[in-house]
Amino acid sequence: MATQHQVDSFYRFASEQIRESESDLSMAELFDLWQLQSPDESELAESVSAVKAALADMEQGDTGRPLHEFFSELRHRHGMRPEE
Repeated sequence: MATQHQVDSFYRFASEQIRESESDLSMAELFDLWQLQSPDESELAESVSAVKAALADMEQGDTGRPLHEFFSELRHRHGMRPEE
């Protein structure tokens, strides 16, 4: 649920973009841009936590899986042809 703080923040952001922008941004574009520049604090905290956990895993020797394995699985899952 939106808070008054979020609504006020978006209003200020959108008003500034309209005043300073020479392009015609839609409401959806303004909202997307605002979200990119104003991440939700709980989402940001979750992302920071995930990065810290990944770094801790790396420090303990877990480097994940090779990129070529990931791409192979991705291609298979989406019915894409194998890389030539």
